[in-house]
Amino acid sequence: MKTVSNILLEAHLIEICDLVNENVVDVAKYASQKHKGQTRSDGLPYITHPMQVANNIIKYKSSHNIDALVKAALLHDTIEDTDTTHKDLEKLFGGLVASLVKELTSDKDKIKKIGKTEYLTKKMVQMSSYALVIKLADRLDNVSDIKTAKTPEWRRKYKLETETILKRLESERELSNTHKKIIKAIREKLSEID
Repeated sequence: MKTVSNILLEAHLIEICDLVNENVVDVAKYASQKHKGQTRSDGLPYITHPMQVANNIIKYKSSHNIDALVKAALLHDTIEDTDTTHKDLEKLFGGLVASLVKELTSDKDKIKKIGKTEYLTKKMVQMSSYALVIKLADRLDNVSDIKTAKTPEWRRKYKLETETILKRLESERELSNTHKKIIKAIREKLSEID
């Protein structure tokens, strides 16, 4: 018997696989296995988040490296939140995918030292263009359900953090058309918060 979670996962996989190379399925299965038992705040399996980030990549980015970007999106939290290493990803999925995931991985000690907003802002200002596309697609998914996420205080804090990051990105680095499109979509979601 299929659960709601399995049906959602299958729907995300079908959407992703219709638009990119079939070998992305293996990456999605790997990420799903690595995140097994982890859930989002809404109770859905955690893998639904990386899958939505991958869908955002497909929606906003066209590139000859789209498969690598989608794979990195699917794997973007594996080093940070599982026992996966950079070497594991490099061996299984290649250098570009592994380096993007490593670039997207947060350093928890640095966050404690300088604060999350400042850390993320500095990190995103210095990211490669590809990594920034993935990070913005990640942020877009995180704000997509912001009207109902957690507490009103948490929503206001997350909105302020996001607005701070976006303003600094716009003033401190060159942004591609893809970056600008995703930033516009993020701002549209943020406008839904009081």
